[in-house]
Order: sequence, then C-alpha cells, then structure tokens
Amino acid sequence: MFDLRGFRENKLKMTQAQFAEIIGERQDTISRWEQNPDDISYGKLAKIAKTFGTTIDELVGYTKDNPINFTVDNTWMTPEFTKKSLLKYIREEGTAYQNSWGNRYNDQIDRLDVAIKKSIVKPKVAVVGLSDVGKSSLINNLIGTEKLPTAWTPTTSIVVYIKHISDRPSFIENNVWIFRNKVGEETEWNDKRLDDEDYCGSWKLAGGGFDLLKQYGTRQGDSFLTDEAGSAVVFVDSDILKVCDIIDLPGFGTGDRTSDDVMTAQIRNKADVLIYMSHAEQFLNGTAIEFLKSSLSILKPFEDKKTNSLAPLCNLYILASQAHTVNNGNPQFLNDILDKGCERFIRVVPDSVWADRETISGHTYNSAAVRNRFFTYASDMERLRTDFEQDLKKLLEELPKLIDNRAQLFISETVSGLDDEMDNKLLHFREMAKSKEEAACNYDSFMKNEPVRNAKNTEIRNRMNQKVQALASESKSDLSSEYARLFTVDNVADIIKERGFKNNKQGRDEVCSYMSSLLQEKIQHIVKKHSENFSKDVDQYLNDFKSNISSDSTQNFNLNFHFDVTRAFASGLAGLATFGALAFWTSTLGNLGAYILVAKGVSLLSLLGISVGGTAAAATAVASIGGPIVLGIAIAVLAALTMFAIFSGGWRKSLAKKLIEALDKEDALGKCQNNLNQYWRDTKTAFNAAADNLESEWKNHLQQLKIEIDSYDIDEIEKSISAIEAFKNFIHSIPLFGGGYSSSLTTTQNN
Repeated sequence: MFDLRGFRENKLKMTQAQFAEIIGERQDTISRWEQNPDDISYGKLAKIAKTFGTTIDELVGYTKDNPINFTVDNTWMTPEFTKKSLLKYIREEGTAYQNSWGNRYNDQIDRLDVAIKKSIVKPKVAVVGLSDVGKSSLINNLIGTEKLPTAWTPTTSIVVYIKHISDRPSFIENNVWIFRNKVGEETEWNDKRLDDEDYCGSWKLAGGGFDLLKQYGTRQGDSFLTDEAGSAVVFVDSDILKVCDIIDLPGFGTGDRTSDDVMTAQIRNKADVLIYMSHAEQFLNGTAIEFLKSSLSILKPFEDKKTNSLAPLCNLYILASQAHTVNNGNPQFLNDILDKGCERFIRVVPDSVWADRETISGHTYNSAAVRNRFFTYASDMERLRTDFEQDLKKLLEELPKLIDNRAQLFISETVSGLDDEMDNKLLHFREMAKSKEEAACNYDSFMKNEPVRNAKNTEIRNRMNQKVQALASESKSDLSSEYARLFTVDNVADIIKERGFKNNKQGRDEVCSYMSSLLQEKIQHIVKKHSENFSKDVDQYLNDFKSNISSDSTQNFNLNFHFDVTRAFASGLAGLATFGALAFWTSTLGNLGAYILVAKGVSLLSLLGISVGGTAAAATAVASIGGPIVLGIAIAVLAALTMFAIFSGGWRKSLAKKLIEALDKEDALGKCQNNLNQYWRDTKTAFNAAADNLESEWKNHLQQLKIEIDSYDIDEIEKSISAIEAFKNFIHSIPLFGGGYSSSLTTTQNN
C-alpha cells in the first residue's frame, strides 16, 4: 500500500497543489489517490518514482529477499584447459628451440599466442531494455548478490562489464574500475585489453568499491551529469561468471542523454547473447520493437543444423519483465501478451531477414521458432522466470563446448597456414644453398625491376583509391534511387494494405518499423553489392602486385616464391578499428581472415565459419551497416507520429504522407548517405594501410635477401634449414595435431 500523503508531506514537504503541478495531474486527482491508493495505476506509480528519483519498490515500502543464486555447471573448464595447455606448450616447449630458431621465428610464436588467447574467450551476455524494466534486478538474480545498485532510475548510464573475480588482473586491486568515455581517437574502453596495464591505466577514471557505480552510473550519482565516465568493470565471485561475462547496458530510450542510446546501440554489437527486457504491461512498444528488430542482423546465429543441436535464435531472449504486475502473474494473460508481442515483432521483420538467417544456419524461422524466444520474468516470482532461467542455463553450459570446438578448428587452421609458410621458407633456403651466384643474379634482376614495379604499383593504388571514391558515389546514388522508389505515398500506402497494418496506434508504429527495416535492407543490399565488386578489385590488385614482383630472370630460381602477398597485405588490417569493405574481403580469406578478425577482438562465435571460408561469413560481413543510423531515424519518426490522428477513409495515404514528411524532417536520406560515405572512407583508410604494409614487407624482404646474399654462408643456410624443420616438427606436435603431447593432454583432461 503506497502512502502517498505521507510521502508527499514527510518526504517531499509539498502541498497537494505543488505535487500535482510537478507530476502533471489535477489536484483533485491527487486528493482521490491519497484517499484510495488502490486507484493509482502502475504507470502513475512509475511516473512518480521517476520524477522524484526513487523506485516503485521504495514507494510501497517493499523489501525483497536476497536473490537466489543462479547455478550453472562450469563447462568453461574445458576451453580454459585447452587454452592453458596450448599456451604452456608453445611457451615452455618453444624455449628449447629459441637458440636455433633465432628472432626470425619469435614472431610466429607470438602469432600463435594471439590466436590462442583471442579465440578462447568467454561469451558475452548483454542485458538491455528501456528504463525501469528491472535490468539490474535480473543481473543481481543471475549473479546471486546485490552488487549493482537497484534503487535508482534508470539504473545505469554507463556500460558495466561484469566479470568473475578470477579474471581480475593483478594490477587491479579494487572490485570496480571506472573508465573514461573517450581517450584520444577512441570513444570507448576495450574490454578485450583488460590485461594491458598501460592501456587500462590510461583510461582509468576511478577505482574502488561498488559504491562507485552509484556515483558514476546512476542519475542520482554526484558524477552523472559530468559525463566523464563511459564504462566500468566489476569483479564478482559468482557461478554464472565462470562461464560468461555480463554486460549491463545503459537504459535505452531514457531520454536523459542521447549518448546513452548511441552507446547502447554500439556496444550490443559485442554481445554473443542478447537479453532484451520490456515491461509486461507495455510489452514491446514501437521503440522496443525497433531496437530489438535492428539487433537481428547484428546478433550472429550460433545454431547450425549440420553441426549442433542449438535451437533457432538460441542467443536471443525477449523477456516480459515485471510479469507479476499482470493480473498477479496470471499465466493465461501473460501468454496472450507474449503471443501478441511475437506477432507484432514478426509483422515488422522483412522476410529477407529470416531468409538470410536460414541460409546461414539451415533452420526455418517460422512463427513457432520465434515465439520460443519469448519469456516472462519476475525476480520475486520463481514460476515466472523458471522457463527463461532453464533455457539460459542450458545455453551457457553449451556455448563453452562450441567455443572449444571452434577454437580448436581455428587454431588448427592457423597452424596449417603457418606450416605452409615454413614450407615456402624451406624451398627458399634450399634454393639459396644451390648457388650464391644464381641468387645474386636473380636479386639484381629484382632490383633493376624495382623502379618500374614501384611506378606501376603507385599507379594501380591511385586507381584503387579512385575506385573507392566512385563506389561511394555509386552507393549514394543507388540509395537515392531506392529511397525515391520506396518512400512514395502510393507505395507506402500499398505496403500498409498488403501487410495488413491496422488503423490504430499499434498499426502506425508497425508501419514505421517495417519501413525502417526496408530502408536498412536497401542499404545492406547496396553495400554488399559494391563490397563484392571491391573485393574482386582487391584480388586483382594483389595479382598485379605478384606479377610485378616476378623476376624476369631466365634462371630457374624464384627468390620471391615464398613472399606471401596476400598475408602481407591482410596483416596491415590487424590494428585498425574498422575495415569498411575490406571486412567483406577478409571474410573470403578462410583461416587468414579469421585470424585477422580474432586478433582485432571479434568474437570467435561471431565468425560463423569464416575460418573454414564460408559463404555465410561473407553474407553477414556488412550486416550491421547503417544499423545505428536507421535505428535513430526510426525512433525519431515514431515520436513524430505520436500525435498523428487516425482518420477513416483514406487513412493509409494520410499516414504514408505523414511518415514521409517525418523522414524528410529527419533528413533520413542524407544521414544514410553520410553513413555510406563513412563506410567508404573507412574502406579507403583500410586499403591504404594494408597496401602500405604490403609495400613495407616487400622492401624488408628484399633487404633480408641482400643480407643473406652478402653474408652467404652455406653452414648458416643449413642451420636455417634445420631450424625451420625443427619449427615444423614443433608445430606439428601442438596438442591439436595428435602425437605424444596430445595424448598426455587428453589423459590429463580425462583424469
């Protein structure tokens, strides 16, 4: 029972008139509520709580029990054992060979080290939703402890990474570190670099106990309005955190800070599992559906009909939170809410989205499959959260097995590629051993050709940069044409009729959401088409480079044979934040592309089979292009249409006209074209960085050849051959490849 009068007089020290004015109600309404508190609806309670910086639970004087610990079997021990065993092998066993290998092969060990560390990483579970949906309460239930503040609205305005206490680096002595929202050119702290002391130190804003989350991450915190903080890392001893990390994202759509919405839209891209919460009494309104729908193309499918038994959309959870508020948690009412929410969701997702996903996973995404991802949730009523918790428990226990399998495949292919490099080096040194004179003659031929080669390469690079500019123009022109065809009054009105959208508020929201989906679809189609063409241009550029470095010597001696043009070019991408269209190109490179993306910090789960070279990976390489931009436009248009009056008669054309006017006011076409411009600017930057690296490595290669020829020593060449053969034996004995060490690994694991 909410004592409104006591709250007003004793807590706020306000008259009825003052209170009524602040919350936008009539004074006689306040008087009636004070006499009959049961008349206050949940929505009005929420409004009072939000206005005066408290929670509904505090208003009604309710204190809940400590959350029950969510238990998950620690299946992460398997991939963690694989990781530690591999790292121990390459570091300890490799030490014995370092004297014979020399510095030349240390970088190869470093490559293996990166591949192992970056590929075996816990999955990330992101929790997101509009404000006041109970995100922190859910997280506290999952981790089994009250470590996150729940008595403020919205709970968090920074990204909170929640990790197991065992993941805390030795240089972090506190349970909580707060990071800045920007350092240099970067706009967010990268949790992939948690073990980098210098990096984390440069981002650190504060360190201490859990109370820091209140100070920096809540509306009532002293440092909230300073906007200094961007993220935090929290370390907690909890079962669930042994198998995953949890990301608590800022409340989406709070209206407090636009940057919060942008941050949430961006960080969700890092998620392997997405839990979206929407209040059961206002389940999946227009803004919620828009955000959730826009996440579909970003959330990569783990399910694969050929290789695992995971259910369609297994890493997506859509929760009707606070479910106990609906007729005391009546199952029939709640099922009806979930059914209708699912129907609305499906109606606004274009068929092509499901078709693309089916191509990747082999599953059929019918209404039943989608409905299975809708659950109820109430932190204080076990029966309303059991189905969700059981499903999540099953998934989190299964994902480590999937990660271990994919990691072993990925590392095997990385080592296989390394083995091929060693074979080329062997061929090189064996040819060197045949004749110094022949090697010198061939080298001279290369050097004579260098000015011509360099001039040709400069010309081709200039053409490639011009090509990027042309593709940017073509992309914008294509989008302009598609936009003009899509957003006409007649076309929108016809779509409204064909899709069966109703003449009411819900129907209006669905029209807006569906049209934004079509716009996103057009952008992705355009980007994919031009990215495919650019990938062919890149391949041609590399083929031209190979041709231009070919010796015109008539002697049967190929000093350039072992120089890997593709690897040298692709390696230049590893340190970049974005690749543009080169992201599409890397997806066609098989294990090399996977290695580049993993080194950059992309989740191995999200690579979808890039490491085995797949069409699926190529099809999704540009899936997120335009996502945040279109999402922002759609939400703005939804707000603009709020006051649209529904008429009879020609209401479809009236709504279509209003929608197009709202899009024009938001400059939707201009914003999307700017996004395409940025995509191709990123492409140009990435291409030039990769081309610079290729040129640099080729010149280093020539310098190394010069050193080898000038200091020609058959004994040293023989030592190099022996070292390479030893290195090959070493990598062949890596546990994944079988042999004695592999047997001991298996035995130890079984024990």
